[in-house]
Amino acid sequence: MRVRAVALAGLALLLSGCELKDRGDNEVQGKALFVEHCGACHALERAGTAGTVGPDLDAAFQRARRDGIGESAIEGIVEAQIEHPGRDSQMPAGLVTGEDAENVAAYVAQAAGVPGEDKGKLADVGVPEGGPPGRRVFVSSGCGSCHRLADADTNGTTGPDLDAALAGASQGDIRAAIVSPDDEIADGFSPGVMPGDYGQRLSASELSDLVRYLGDVTG
Repeated sequence: MRVRAVALAGLALLLSGCELKDRGDNEVQGKALFVEHCGACHALERAGTAGTVGPDLDAAFQRARRDGIGESAIEGIVEAQIEHPGRDSQMPAGLVTGEDAENVAAYVAQAAGVPGEDKGKLADVGVPEGGPPGRRVFVSSGCGSCHRLADADTNGTTGPDLDAALAGASQGDIRAAIVSPDDEIADGFSPGVMPGDYGQRLSASELSDLVRYLGDVTG
């Protein structure tokens, strides 16, 4: 009986380890999806995003953690919010769905309001380190959630494909497209989709870095 009990305990530990590994992989996927789809609107320090359209998730969940709300409860809150945003929310329902939504919720639940930096596999995904500073601005501002840009490895379809739309554009034209996006609308797209406050949301140096970067990689 003792041998059987030890064997069962070992099996349980092994299965638990596999479950933890799988969950870690899910959080890696969740972080990548968060940066791609959510970073344009939400600030989350560990993900390197700085959106201002929606709530700052660090501030929101620091308060929740102080009130004793645990990680599993936060995960449920995030997943419910993804599926059913508030009536007046600018966030579209079903921005990510199914397992993707679960993974995003799992990542936010373990990262939001928690000081420090992501480690291991999580540190290798999200907003890229190094490279042109404008690429980091592009990714951290969530531009890839709406635009395809080969150099940044983003595939958004809500807005124009920037490799094609900005080909040959001057830096002045690129800057105007960022700060006054509704002044000239690409064929097949609608006004009022891209936020018009990037001129205020980005610092002068961030805006210059972004304009220069887009000109360099699409020119």
